[in-house]
Amino acid sequence: MTGGRPPEIETLANRLLIHRLSRLALPGAIRLGLHPNLITAAGLCLGLAAAAAYLRWPDPRFATLGLLLMLGWTVMDGLDGQLARATGKTSDTGRLLDGVADYSAFVAAYMALAFTHPKPVAATLIALAAGAAHALQAQFYEGERATYTRRIAGRFEAVKRPETGGAAERLYNRGEALLGNRARPFDAELIAADPARREALLARWRPDAARTLRRMAPLSADGRVFAIWLAALAGEPILFWLWEILALSLLALAANAGLRQAESGAARAGAAPADDAGNRKN
Repeated sequence: MTGGRPPEIETLANRLLIHRLSRLALPGAIRLGLHPNLITAAGLCLGLAAAAAYLRWPDPRFATLGLLLMLGWTVMDGLDGQLARATGKTSDTGRLLDGVADYSAFVAAYMALAFTHPKPVAATLIALAAGAAHALQAQFYEGERATYTRRIAGRFEAVKRPETGGAAERLYNRGEALLGNRARPFDAELIAADPARREALLARWRPDAARTLRRMAPLSADGRVFAIWLAALAGEPILFWLWEILALSLLALAANAGLRQAESGAARAGAAPADDAGNRKN
C-alpha cells in the first residue's frame, strides 16, 4: 500500500511525486526522533507560507511559488501519517490535528485570494460557499477511501472513534461518521457471508469501486492545489471556487451513485449463483 492505502486508489500526483518524496524523508524523520504532530505543524507552516505567496497571485511567479509551497504541505501531510504508523504514534488527537491543519492551509489560501481580489466582498462570499462545499466533499472523499481500505484489509465495520475528546473532536467525528466513516448495507452482507462468498463479493466490488475512486481525484487535496494555481494563472481565482461549488459537487454526487452501484452490483452478482441453485432444485 502507498501511504497506508491501496495504490490503485491513489492519485497520479501521490503515486509519482508526493508519496515518493514523503517516503524519502521518512528515514531521516525517524532518525531525528521527530513526532508526527511536529511534521503536521511544519506542513501547516508551509501552507501558511503558500497563502502569503498567493497574496500576490496576479504575478505568475508568486502564484507558482504558492503552488510549490502547497505541494510541500502535501508532502508533509503524507509524511506525518507515514511517520505515525512507522513509530506507533498514531492517535485520535493526531488525526484531528492533521484535519485541522489541512483545512487551515486551504482557508488561509482562500482568504489571501479573496482579500486581494479586485472585488473582495463578492470574492469572499463565493470563497465561503466554496469552503463549505470543500469541507463536505473532502469528508466524503476521504471517508470513501477509508472504507475501501478497511474492506480490503478485512474490516467491515465503521471505525469507532472515542467520545472522550473535546467538543471540536466530537464535532469532527460526527461529521466524519455522517459523510464517510460509516458502515453500509454491503458491509453487513460481507459480515454475514461465508469466507468463499465474501471473497467473491469483494472481487466483484473492488475493481468498480477502485475505478470510481480514481475518477474522484479532483476532490483530493493535490487536485485542489493544482486547480488553485491554474485559476490564479488564468487571472481569476473565482474560477476555482466555482469549480468547487459546481463541478466538484456534481462529481461527488456522481461518485456516490457509482460507489453504491458497485456495492449493489456485487451483491446481486453474489446472490445469483445461490438463486440459480435454488431454482434448479425446484
